[in-house]
Amino acid sequence: MKLTRTPEPRPDDPYQEAIEYQSMDHEAVNRKFVQELLSGHVGPRVIDLGCGPAGIPIELCNQAENIDILAIDEEAEMLDLAKREVDSAGLLERVMLAQGDANDIDWLDEEAADTVISNSLIHHLDNPANGLATAVRLVKAGGRIFIRDLARPETESEIEDLVTQYCGEESTFAQQLFRQSLHAALNLSEVQKICGGLGIDTKRVQMSSDRHWTIDWTKPESDQG
Repeated sequence: MKLTRTPEPRPDDPYQEAIEYQSMDHEAVNRKFVQELLSGHVGPRVIDLGCGPAGIPIELCNQAENIDILAIDEEAEMLDLAKREVDSAGLLERVMLAQGDANDIDWLDEEAADTVISNSLIHHLDNPANGLATAVRLVKAGGRIFIRDLARPETESEIEDLVTQYCGEESTFAQQLFRQSLHAALNLSEVQKICGGLGIDTKRVQMSSDRHWTIDWTKPESDQG
């Protein structure tokens, strides 16, 4: 029987979880995300939903000039780490950090961004459709959404294979975080169904690795687009 989605439990110690997440090696994944993002049009106003410790905003600023990023995360503990990283990178003038729930960022106007990005946020949300709807609301007509997240495997054994392959040398705690994330992730058909309901062309939602799906979609200039 195929696995159904199991939302992630709330962390007992958010600061410990933030530290553990930051200690994991995301460099290659972040670089790939930014390189693929920059293969299309980006900016100059970028919003990153679920920025974590700001690895992707920093990488994006290092690879592209004339881009300013509003990096949003719900967890204050994660934003504390992000501020240190952004400050260390000398990017405080280009990366603005803000606390907010991606389910409903009502303090930002519609079409506030030229580009909305997100990496590995959607599986954290109790209602992933709300997070994707937020991205659609925030991006301007003619702007781009580039969102990547984990894809839930069909079986427990597939999850364990991925944990071993990509997290086998990390701590037991980090392995459990990854395992829970895979259980909480959407599969491709689920995310395509949500996207179709939001007006996103489902052909722009594809598997992009053995464990990720990616939305790469340009919002039509008009309702007729």
